[in-house]
Amino acid sequence: MTLIKSISEIINDLIEGVSQKTPFTNFNPSAAIRNLLEVIAAPIAELYQLVQTVTSQSWIQTATGEWLDLKVREVGIVRNPAVKTKIYLTFSRSAPATQNITIPVNTICKTLKDAQGQEFRFYTMEDAILEQGQTAVVVLSEAETAGSAYNVGPETITKIVTAISGIEAVTNIDISQHQGYLKREGSDPESDEQLRQRAIGVWETLGLGGDRAAYQTWALSVPGVVAATVLDDFPFGPGTVGVVIVGANGAPTPQLLNEVYQYIKIRKPLTADVRILGPEITTVDLSLEITRFANADPQTVEADILAAVENFASNLQLGEGLILSRLINVLMEVDGVYNVKILTPEKDVLVPVSCFLQIGEVEITQKIKGRTYQDSAIPGGSGGDETTSGTAIPTVNLQNFGIGE
Repeated sequence: MTLIKSISEIINDLIEGVSQKTPFTNFNPSAAIRNLLEVIAAPIAELYQLVQTVTSQSWIQTATGEWLDLKVREVGIVRNPAVKTKIYLTFSRSAPATQNITIPVNTICKTLKDAQGQEFRFYTMEDAILEQGQTAVVVLSEAETAGSAYNVGPETITKIVTAISGIEAVTNIDISQHQGYLKREGSDPESDEQLRQRAIGVWETLGLGGDRAAYQTWALSVPGVVAATVLDDFPFGPGTVGVVIVGANGAPTPQLLNEVYQYIKIRKPLTADVRILGPEITTVDLSLEITRFANADPQTVEADILAAVENFASNLQLGEGLILSRLINVLMEVDGVYNVKILTPEKDVLVPVSCFLQIGEVEITQKIKGRTYQDSAIPGGSGGDETTSGTAIPTVNLQNFGIGE
């Protein structure tokens, strides 16, 4: 028996029932009885839809949106909210200041507009003073709104919206070798799938001990943590546990590492020595041989291949290696591509659970389907080969990474 019926199925059921118990025989679309049955069928179909909605939204495994928010409260958790990015901005001038220059709280700075016409504004969080005789001062600033989009790259915040006499420039540069310019990465609201998995994992945290699933669930409970894995084989000696996390910007900032540590510290077994770490980075360069159709534009194919590789790399998870067949499947979907051969690496690249794999340089050699023989016979012909220089895929933020103590 089908739980949910369409309105046409309901109308057919009503026609069958009426024809069996009444003398009506004309159920053509223009017949009055047919119109009446269609009116009756409409609210019945809505009731079926309500049953489907209530049924699917009654379980954590299938609930979505606000329904899921209500369900996870039953296990004592709420959806992690979006978090604002916090960045160190350096205000400067070319010559030493002849007097103290005040940079007031809520001074507005922003990035240049990107290709989509978007710009990202930041507000200083405190009053600051560029002292007499100095050329620069560092001020903590916060994004205008929450979200990972504000995790901008270095030296991209270059415009001062709130003019300050005596200040000539602003930018977000590393303030020290270990601290960088990003104090706290911004993050988007927790997705339905992330919240669902965390809710399921809550049951693992209810025991007196702390197993792998418990530590992972605790780490994912901190806003901004998008992935976590646990090293529970005493990585730093007896009684030690390592929790490796990835933030919304890739590398976790010191503040995020500390927030996770403080969260786990009050929940872990007393005897456990917990270390919170950023993952090791494994960089893999690619050499691709792409055979394109003769009518495909080589520049467009190259751009689309690089975009596909970048998207593939951005979806790699913590501890996930490079499986060549999966990458080939993705590249074969690019318009104009007839065949794909990965020259390097020659085999799958596997990484341990504590590693994050990123793709570095991408070198592309293009061949034209059905043209290699003809081109090689033409004096000065290319033989069908067209090689482009290596192009770097944007990497994750490497600040403060390392699995060492």
